[in-house]
Amino acid sequence: VKEGTIMAQTKIDICNQALLKVGADTIASLDTNQNTNESSIRSAKLCNILFDQALEETVRSYPWNSCKKRAIPVKLTNNPTFGYDNAFQLPNDCVRVVEIYDSSDGVRAMRQPYAVEGRTIVTDVDKIYLKYLAIPEDVGVLDSMAALVLIMRLAIKLATPLQLELTMSQALVKELEQVVMPAARSIDTFENSEYDTPESELLLSMFNQSPII
Repeated sequence: VKEGTIMAQTKIDICNQALLKVGADTIASLDTNQNTNESSIRSAKLCNILFDQALEETVRSYPWNSCKKRAIPVKLTNNPTFGYDNAFQLPNDCVRVVEIYDSSDGVRAMRQPYAVEGRTIVTDVDKIYLKYLAIPEDVGVLDSMAALVLIMRLAIKLATPLQLELTMSQALVKELEQVVMPAARSIDTFENSEYDTPESELLLSMFNQSPII
């Protein structure tokens, strides 16, 4: 490894850090056959069961820069029964819609109403441009703060089957909600010049249109 290179965390790294948070035995592999004692085998089994759920919850919990993708969704031939004119297919890897635009410049969010229903987006416009969150195929693409949130969520899920005291689980939840998530959100936001906040009709009137009388 070259000096100054940032080492991406692997799935095993994340599992082991979560296991250490709850005082459980670490694992050499998620393959139970490659773990040598009963405690590490149990740790591997629990991580196999809980990891994917913790990862999806982490990705959905905040619009992480490292999980964002863009797409032009396919317009479906079957229109909604009522309420909207068109339906678009969500990408297969989409777990949360971040923003929808009606032009390719991606500057201003679409102001037309829309709704996410099942695996589709329904709206009245004829073409949409989508920014969304996807679960990464390789968790190594997660930045360090998103990975830390994943570690905390996995540790919280491990606490129950490992029969830890309730106070331990509560302490983990408190650390996640009051320390880790606020810090992660702050850092992730300041690395992004796109602020996904709703437009203010007042500000639009003041700066882009006629003054309010």
